[in-house]
Amino acid sequence: MQKMLIISLFLLTALQACSKMDDHFAVPQQATVQTANTTIHQFTGYAQGNTVHLTFSYNGNLSQVAAFRIYSGVDSHQLCAIGELSISDTTVTNFEFVDAHPKGDPTYYLIGIVDLQEHITYANLILPVSLHGQHN
Repeated sequence: MQKMLIISLFLLTALQACSKMDDHFAVPQQATVQTANTTIHQFTGYAQGNTVHLTFSYNGNLSQVAAFRIYSGVDSHQLCAIGELSISDTTVTNFEFVDAHPKGDPTYYLIGIVDLQEHITYANLILPVSLHGQHN
């Protein structure tokens, strides 16, 4: 229980530190942190040129998901929303997002799952991606 509380506080702190200049979306006021039985799987990223390509799979009920919100930052304690993947096809389970403007080396990424009522659940993984580890 204490481990889940620490993870929750860490992720909430990371999201509250976002600069509004970098954020195209409001930082959620009542976040839910997903600490077990995550529906996000195979969350990976790689650098290619000056971009970062993120991929992940989702094995939950997509009919209840409005979008996946992507957060990034140069510090895992300061993450800003950089884009959204809207759900239009509930049969797709693999997703890709390209960050055309990584913030640093490494850049840290987090996925927020936005439901139909606009509540956000965060995957329990903050992924660091090095710009020096180029992908061919």
